[in-house]
Amino acid sequence: MNVSIQFWGTSDAQGVPRMLCNCHVCSSEEKSNVRTRPSMLVEYGDDQILIDLSPDFRQQFFAFANKRVPDTVLFTHAHHDHIGGLGDFADLASWNQKKVNMVSPEDIIETILTRYPYLARRNGLHFQKEDTWQIGNLRIGFHRVNHGANGYSYGIRFETDTLRFAYVSDAINLTDAEWLPFFELDCLILGTSYWREDAPMSRRSVYSVEEVLPILEKLKPSVVYLTHLSHDIDHEQKESLLPKHVRFAYDGLLIALQSIESL
Repeated sequence: MNVSIQFWGTSDAQGVPRMLCNCHVCSSEEKSNVRTRPSMLVEYGDDQILIDLSPDFRQQFFAFANKRVPDTVLFTHAHHDHIGGLGDFADLASWNQKKVNMVSPEDIIETILTRYPYLARRNGLHFQKEDTWQIGNLRIGFHRVNHGANGYSYGIRFETDTLRFAYVSDAINLTDAEWLPFFELDCLILGTSYWREDAPMSRRSVYSVEEVLPILEKLKPSVVYLTHLSHDIDHEQKESLLPKHVRFAYDGLLIALQSIESL
């Protein structure tokens, strides 16, 4: 079964360009330096699986989809930059009479329904409090990871009999046990907001690029895409400094995992 990934949003919580910022990245005309808040679509055969509902969901849907409503939504955590598009998505599903499974561990679903209580009664949305989920032969697991000053989030691991990949957008200072599900993957998608940060990890919430590079040497993924990028990352300039198997994601990037070794 073919698997493809499209990045719908690759910025940190503030988006790029940032409001009231005139830095060279925020002023850039390069499309790869224009980033909306985090979201990603996984296509597995005929199934479409959307990870998170960015506040920019409506804009992303017009840009990259606008043909059908995804079948499943997975949530990494309940911060605004990952669930702020829930209202728009709920209206989309309801008006188009689409049944959608909204899946995340119990604590995340409970938080979402506390903030959006009316969605519990919205036609088409089926909230599933699950640590694991399966679509055909695609097995999905949620793994709690440290989010530093912002608490915790969940990394999501996907696995078939022949393919293993994961999305870990918001994490920092993970223990060896937290890293265990993410070893030796065919593809790892990992959040890194800045190239370098000097503040202690206890005051931050997402790894820097410099911090993850030695970690990747231990994890040994075949290929890595870095996302959750702030205005510190000039895509073209900084990507040339990365190892060959590591890339920066950008909004709209489409990858087919079965041919990933050729990238």
